[in-house]
Amino acid sequence: MTHISRNPVLVTLGALALLAGCTPADSPQAGRDLYTQNCATCHGATGQGGAQVPNLTTLAQRYGGTYPQAMVLDKLDGYARGQNAYTGAEMPEFGHLLIGRLTRVQTGRGVSRPLPERIVALDAYLHSIQQ
Repeated sequence: MTHISRNPVLVTLGALALLAGCTPADSPQAGRDLYTQNCATCHGATGQGGAQVPNLTTLAQRYGGTYPQAMVLDKLDGYARGQNAYTGAEMPEFGHLLIGRLTRVQTGRGVSRPLPERIVALDAYLHSIQQ
């Protein structure tokens, strides 16, 4: 017979332990998985790019020390919708990243916009790997 604790402290600790293992769909951890599946082939496992592919770990450095979230979200969302954000760039379509729940993202000056959680997660991951 299994014994189930009725001690509220143990029940609370158990619930917190379970929640700690959960990762929100728009977190950097979820974004890392999306990056590995969709971006690492070209941009490399660490995001440092190569001869023909931009280094994604230096976005903030290239934009005056501030991570350019609005630009990144525009590009990711555009790629997902089949738009070409760079002339001559051959980015794959990421239409599958548009499927699922939307979340509102603050884009500055009190403005927010709804974006798919997967796009937001990928952005969060890219933000987390900045040098």
